[in-house]
Amino acid sequence: MSRRHSAAEAVRAVIVARDLRRIVGDVDSITTTPVFIDGDHGPRTVVHVHLADILRLPLAVDAETHRAAYAVLRRAYPRAQWSSSEYRYDLRPGRLAPVTTEIPAELR
Repeated sequence: MSRRHSAAEAVRAVIVARDLRRIVGDVDSITTTPVFIDGDHGPRTVVHVHLADILRLPLAVDAETHRAAYAVLRRAYPRAQWSSSEYRYDLRPGRLAPVTTEIPAELR
């Protein structure tokens, strides 16, 4: 079932798409994944950012591009729980959604 955008959500979707396309023109979706690491300064969470094209193939870009794309999403969605939940942002519908992993019925 498709949910319609409110006017504010539609404006935000246009601004986010514009900003992301300025950073990397071929981007179609972004997935953020929190990763818990035990580094030299103790345990912490880092967020890995995966940029993909329309075929869901990863884009070969540098770390600065990944950071810039993540900054756009953080500004647009300040209430998202970036360090504890995996998210996917699709540019075409302009939606940020948590990634859910469902256990297949035969494995439950």
